[in-house]
Amino acid sequence: MRLTEEDAAKLCQNFVQGGRCHATGGNCLLGSRGMYAKNQDHECELHGGFDVWLTERNALLISDLGFPSEEPKQCLALGVNEALARRISQARAQALRTSVLTTQRTCFQCHKQYWTSEHMEKEGLREVGKSKFCPHCLSKMGKDLEKLDAQRYWCG
Repeated sequence: MRLTEEDAAKLCQNFVQGGRCHATGGNCLLGSRGMYAKNQDHECELHGGFDVWLTERNALLISDLGFPSEEPKQCLALGVNEALARRISQARAQALRTSVLTTQRTCFQCHKQYWTSEHMEKEGLREVGKSKFCPHCLSKMGKDLEKLDAQRYWCG
């Protein structure tokens, strides 16, 4: 089976040649099938939308936003579930005696914590509020969303 570059980019991002898992250090849970597993299909129970990075400041970062804005020093896991991301970052943070940062946000309206990736809709003005409002509050905004878009142009 010959893979295109595009197809190869979709395969398990933690599969290491020899059947090992980069994220856990153990054997791939899917065995030889793991080489062809796609992260977005969640074929492995460890797949998810979170990455774990060691930053230049020696902090651990759990992100659901892809490549971090600050240049990372090392990638510890790509496309894993939240539980595994937290487990990896906590273990490494203890060993390095450093902190764990996340891209998790707090809703401006209800103050609940949420991940930007929890937003399902990808249309128009809704993009503007994803970094400020949880999915529940954003869905209730209606016409107020237009005001938020106007503020974006005036403020920055």
